[in-house]
Amino acid sequence: MDYWLFVIISIGSIPLAGAMARERNRSSKTWFWAATAVGPLAPLALLILGDAKTKTPASAG
Repeated sequence: MDYWLFVIISIGSIPLAGAMARERNRSSKTWFWAATAVGPLAPLALLILGDAKTKTPASAG
């Protein structure tokens, strides 16, 4: 029973990580594969990392 619960949670974390990555302006494809490799640790890593840094144009002045 525990094995199947882990498998279901791991499979569920794959699209979750992709969606979270899009919301945080990160590569959803990269995080999709990361979630495939590490399972439910990928969404946790995205929570810790937060939003991607965006480049702001230098102010002229």
